[in-house]
Amino acid sequence: MLNQNLSDKIIDLRRKSAEFYQKAAWNQLLALDNYRENNFIAAEHFAQLSFEDQMNAMEYAELADAEFSLHLDLELEES
Repeated sequence: MLNQNLSDKIIDLRRKSAEFYQKAAWNQLLALDNYRENNFIAAEHFAQLSFEDQMNAMEYAELADAEFSLHLDLELEES
């Protein structure tokens, strides 16, 4: 069973991941809106921000997975 501190840490990492995915989606919409308006410099800027946010989201999700996996490994060793 996960202790409360570890559970809270994993939830926080997942929440940060979700926040970055949400930012990525908004930036992608802004990129598309600017592209449609032929504002290609702004479109490229928002597309780059969206990409960076997606990378950050994936990193936080991977950290959460690693924390959970580490906990499972420690539990197996203790058994």
